[in-house]
Amino acid sequence: MFRTSSRLHTCVYSIILSVVIICATVHFSTFVATFLDPSNPSNMVYMSVLVSVVLAPPASLMMAIYSRRLILVQEQLRELAVTDPLTGLYNRRAFEEFYKRELARMKRNHSKAALVLFDIDHFKDINTAHGHVGGDVALQHIAQKLRKIIRFGTDEAARWGGEEFVLLLGETDHEEAGQAANRIRRALETMKLYHNKQPIQVTASFGVTECVPGEPLIEAVARADRCLRYAKKQGRNTVIIYPTARLEKAA
Repeated sequence: MFRTSSRLHTCVYSIILSVVIICATVHFSTFVATFLDPSNPSNMVYMSVLVSVVLAPPASLMMAIYSRRLILVQEQLRELAVTDPLTGLYNRRAFEEFYKRELARMKRNHSKAALVLFDIDHFKDINTAHGHVGGDVALQHIAQKLRKIIRFGTDEAARWGGEEFVLLLGETDHEEAGQAANRIRRALETMKLYHNKQPIQVTASFGVTECVPGEPLIEAVARADRCLRYAKKQGRNTVIIYPTARLEKAA
């Protein structure tokens, strides 16, 4: 929506500036024509046409180039504002906005959505064994794997912080979200990942909960986090679906 709005505004500004340039060209040609022989009215017409033909195309080309560059800059600024620089996924702020839009859609359509929170198991050990660069490589590959698995236009993934990721699955109840989380868990577990020719083994623990209409994101995340912590206590590399862990206190 933001990108479409920005492009629309840029096009409107370009059209307005183009009209201004054309008007200025016509007035300039009329001004020049006043210095010609006034007894010959055709001189004014010829001069107007000549100046318009000479000035209008370059001016229009310049405006087209300017508009294109402006659109690219706006899109780059938007990407910087809403994405995590390491993984290219949504950052937390952008995910919060997406969550609000999804809850509004749930209310309109009387549909369901589910939230999945997962944390990479023993990530400190990965950093210790492979260095922080190796840890970054692991996070980037996990993000790539998520993009391939989630449904375009329905689901969204974000880096929640550190080695934590969060997903919002549209048109999905808690059982279906649990199945999706297990697919991701297996995909990460079997992922072939190397850094400096050394294999990196990745597993993750998942907490899953169904979203409640009108509920703040922080409450849904807290519920999923309780499930995630319970998954850690169960030995990691596990998916726990709310309300399985509803009585489990966060450590």
